[in-house]
Amino acid sequence: MFGKKFVLASSFYLFSLTCVSAQNNSEEFYQNLLVSSELEQQSAESEAKNSASKLLNRQIEVISPNVSNDDENSIQTRNQFFQQISQQYGSAPFGLIWGESRKDAEKMGVRLIHVEVKDYPQAYEAQNPPMPLKDFPKLTLFFGDSDKLFRILAQSSFIQGDLPKGEKTMRLYDKYYKLLAQKYKNAQQFYTPAVQNVDESLPNDTQSLNAASQNPNDNPNLLAELQSGSADLYATFDGDNVGAALSVSVDGDGQSYITIDYRNLKILKENELNVLEAL
Repeated sequence: MFGKKFVLASSFYLFSLTCVSAQNNSEEFYQNLLVSSELEQQSAESEAKNSASKLLNRQIEVISPNVSNDDENSIQTRNQFFQQISQQYGSAPFGLIWGESRKDAEKMGVRLIHVEVKDYPQAYEAQNPPMPLKDFPKLTLFFGDSDKLFRILAQSSFIQGDLPKGEKTMRLYDKYYKLLAQKYKNAQQFYTPAVQNVDESLPNDTQSLNAASQNPNDNPNLLAELQSGSADLYATFDGDNVGAALSVSVDGDGQSYITIDYRNLKILKENELNVLEAL
């Protein structure tokens, strides 16, 4: 179902040549989810999912800080409006709401700054989200032609002083892999190590070292291989009409970081149907 090669689109500041093929594979992942049969309805939420939801998708108070306390009618009207949107598409990560418009997000106190992202003209850097996570200070929101929030790209800070095998990076990656796996269904990890020629004449311990690179946590040169594009590491998740992809990236300066790419599949499907109707 998934392409062999997949790396998330980099943040709005870091677009390099390696991101071109990564973007194509990211689009393939979400397209495969869209053209598949309707997602199964999730069963009763487990304790693990509830725990993850508290961190990644907590319920928010949809009261704009710009509204005065004595303007109760305006607050009530706005709350009802946001609740209606939330019921239609669901709550989004970082305290946002799937399907909200740019103005809706700004009413919630989010500061939006337009950024250039290839193939996504309605992309905005988001500052001051309702529910920020310190591990992901960089957010890009995508609203599309219909002016509905359908995609959130979250990028971590650069991880400083990491070893070539990426111990710090992998700890952060593993942390969010476990949380996303609890929250969403169908968690799958994909690791493509660099191609290595195994010489059977080598001692067994040397062959074992080469074999160990099949596990990203055991690869002594993980960051260099990810930077060169000779290796890939990502995981995908989907559930509750949301597709998410987690990946490890390394920029041209050797700085590693992780990204989570969330997309609302219901809105994407609606956009797809609107295009078909217009043809």
